[in-house]
Amino acid sequence: MAITKLAGGGRQHGYTTCIIAKDGTTSAVADVEGYGITGLLIPTINSANLTFTVSNLTGGTYYTVKDSDGLTFTITASTGNFAVGADELSPLFGYGFIKVVASAAQTTDAVTFTFTVKG
Repeated sequence: MAITKLAGGGRQHGYTTCIIAKDGTTSAVADVEGYGITGLLIPTINSANLTFTVSNLTGGTYYTVKDSDGLTFTITASTGNFAVGADELSPLFGYGFIKVVASAAQTTDAVTFTFTVKG
């Protein structure tokens, strides 16, 4: 999904969303190419931890984000309904296309995640 731009403070601020379909575990692509991620809004979800896959092309190969020790970058979301700031999301910086992956299927309903951005 493309960036929705918001006016504010002399900079371009906006957001983009990605959705995990009902009964799914992996979202559609969040296109943040050319923007800096400033936050992630995590809605109410079925209890799950979140990991992320990234690519340099929207239709390219997606890779799990890990640190230099090989540990997967994970956000413990439990039942969600909170925001995560830019500092915590730094492992995602520099990637243009991101998918959110839940450790459990989202059986209640489709779930929309919102990345806030500036550029």
